[in-house]
Amino acid sequence: MGFKDDILNRIKNEVSWKAGQQISKGIDAAASKILQKKTPENKCPKCNKVITETGLKFCPDCGGKLMYTCSKCNVDYPTTKKFCTQCGEALK
Repeated sequence: MGFKDDILNRIKNEVSWKAGQQISKGIDAAASKILQKKTPENKCPKCNKVITETGLKFCPDCGGKLMYTCSKCNVDYPTTKKFCTQCGEALK
């Protein structure tokens, strides 16, 4: 029985190792896809130029508004947002 047990243990170890390799490859592939995804580009709603700087209230190319300020709670939001997340007020 010792010989058969030894062979079975070797086969079991080989299968476990190969399964671990497959899992590692899957994790690596998923991580690579996540890292390759581009962050959404911020574009001026007026001139469609890509804005690389953050925190700007006006477009450096055309002067178009990049942020709305909530009239109730005075919080700034990008022009892509429609409602204030603090109070629910519509942004204009």
